[in-house]
Amino acid sequence: MSGDRQASPSLALSLLTRPHHTPPSFAEGVRFNDLEYYAPNACYNLNDLNEDGVCDYLDTQTLSYREDRLNSLSVLAFHPKRQLGISLSRANAPKYDSQPQRQKGQLAFLQDTDIGALGFRPNGGTLHDAVLTANYPYVERDRCNALLVRERVPWGAFRPVKSGDTFTVSYTIGLYQAQVAHDALWELSRDQFMALKPQPVILDQSLDEIANARLGALCKYFMEDSSGGAGFVTNCHPQDGKQLSNVVQYGFTGQNIMNASNLLQASQPGTEGHEKALKVIDFYVRTASQSPFGFTHGLYNMDLQRHDSWWTGLLLPLAYAQNTGDLQRLMGPLYEHRKPIIDALAGTHGVYLRCVLEETEALLTLYSATPSAPESWLEVAKKFGAFLLSAQDPTDGSWKRAYSLSGEPLTEPDFWFGQTYYQQRSSTATVIPFLLHLGNITGDPAYRTAAIRAGHFVREHFVDKVRHNGGIHDSIYAKPQLIDHESIYFCCRALLALYKSVGGAYFLEGAVRAAKLSATWILLWDIPLDNNSTLAKLKFRTTGWAGCDTPGAGYFHPMGLIAVPDLVEISRLTGDVLFLDIAELALMACNENVGPRWGYAMEGLQEEGVMLAPWFEDDPIFAEDKGFGGRWKGEGNKTCLPWISAVTVWAGQEMNRRFGTQDFNGLRKKMATNGA
Repeated sequence: MSGDRQASPSLALSLLTRPHHTPPSFAEGVRFNDLEYYAPNACYNLNDLNEDGVCDYLDTQTLSYREDRLNSLSVLAFHPKRQLGISLSRANAPKYDSQPQRQKGQLAFLQDTDIGALGFRPNGGTLHDAVLTANYPYVERDRCNALLVRERVPWGAFRPVKSGDTFTVSYTIGLYQAQVAHDALWELSRDQFMALKPQPVILDQSLDEIANARLGALCKYFMEDSSGGAGFVTNCHPQDGKQLSNVVQYGFTGQNIMNASNLLQASQPGTEGHEKALKVIDFYVRTASQSPFGFTHGLYNMDLQRHDSWWTGLLLPLAYAQNTGDLQRLMGPLYEHRKPIIDALAGTHGVYLRCVLEETEALLTLYSATPSAPESWLEVAKKFGAFLLSAQDPTDGSWKRAYSLSGEPLTEPDFWFGQTYYQQRSSTATVIPFLLHLGNITGDPAYRTAAIRAGHFVREHFVDKVRHNGGIHDSIYAKPQLIDHESIYFCCRALLALYKSVGGAYFLEGAVRAAKLSATWILLWDIPLDNNSTLAKLKFRTTGWAGCDTPGAGYFHPMGLIAVPDLVEISRLTGDVLFLDIAELALMACNENVGPRWGYAMEGLQEEGVMLAPWFEDDPIFAEDKGFGGRWKGEGNKTCLPWISAVTVWAGQEMNRRFGTQDFNGLRKKMATNGA
């Protein structure tokens, strides 16, 4: 298209598809909520956990997503009764982006950008009441992605044009016959993989060198106190590496036992790293042994030598702030935004199921791999296993999201612990592999029976219905538990473990469906960044990075590495090389930005996440004088926590344990040979 532009005022352009440009309607008509809607990684089955037919995060059915939030530049509507999926995809990937020319409060503005938007909306209550939409440049309507802004007003760009300008924007429409949406979405991913031709990031060091550097940095954040407390306290801005608080957190962002296990396997007995790892494990075991359930508090403050409960990483200042003034200073506008939750959680003591699981499972795995392991390690695992058997819901086989230190379910405030059936049980999948492992060690069939019952729940509710949620424990969005990548990874892992233990098509099919959803969180293209951004200057590539959660679509982090071994295994079981290809993209990308070349204080440090699409720019949390200032598109989140070294090193070690290699070309050759 071309346009003329006079000297003043400037002409600007915005394009919108019309309903007749979208796929053909169904002859019998269709209501908006007859269909399922997908826009990885911003929308999975409308993100509708309360099942009112409206996106839980954006509170609307009119949904339009910037293309830099979309991992495969596609949206999909699936008709379960017709078993037909209809997709709309950007055919020519966006090539450039820049900062918008806008004043604060301006909702329509000029921006020289190639980023458009894709989405879906009702069609005014007509007989054919569903439309797939494309906008160029982007617009987010009816509501924009934001963190603290409650109104989340729609906003969008107009592209400035002048005489002689030419540009091309093209789209493709796809039709997919499939039994379930998972399969239609996977075939759309396959088509987009072929169209976008993603290439893995090329690393400037080997994976082994990067892993060793990570462990070296981890050792620098080991800390112990006079009471015998010990742990990895990494909580820094990686740009300077200076510790923000000396807090040992268990599970999720802390992952102390997984870090210790990684370090033990990479070091020789008697070495400094080996001894530090043993001290971390011994402190955890001594503390957890005091509980009849194998629990320990979620965190330990090294400076105060005090255990405390950990409810959300973004509220970590609760662990070390001395007064309300400290909280306001440390948290900025987030404090007022979350004050009701802070007040409620400050007096609540307990643990997340996932957090206890992650530390205890790492301990049990290490016990199995260590011939001289103390029996106290197994005793902690058995206590937790016995708790799981007693706490499992007798009607549906699930577990609650969190428990008090006396073993009672925590459900209040419901805003935090779950307002819907799915949210209250969101961590059920996490414990299944642990139960199977504990059953194998002890010979007690009750653990296997509990795992099987839970597996039926996980497949039916989280995988088949696409209601996985709650893997993220530090949400600050309008609702604290929404669809995220980690929760579907745990579903895949659980059902795969059940298939390997029990056999049969039911659990394998569930694992494959979960793997298909998990793989769609991986970026298949290089998102253009503003040339003045930090990541653009460092020639950062985005292909292969993993999305975090649906309301934060556009925020990516290396947690996707944890899914890599299971994606490879699913590839071998199914013969589908696409799983292998996407796993390779993730393994390379999530090891990309490690060390001083990226502006970090030492080898082995990595930023927790990167912003590749913007939240609403008027969000007060991003003001330059606030703690989150400067976290725009093309910037990192200036955070480093222990989970980064834990899951990234573990993924490499697990690849070697299962497959004997991290060389994907070799894995492809083996698959081709076995297939032949």
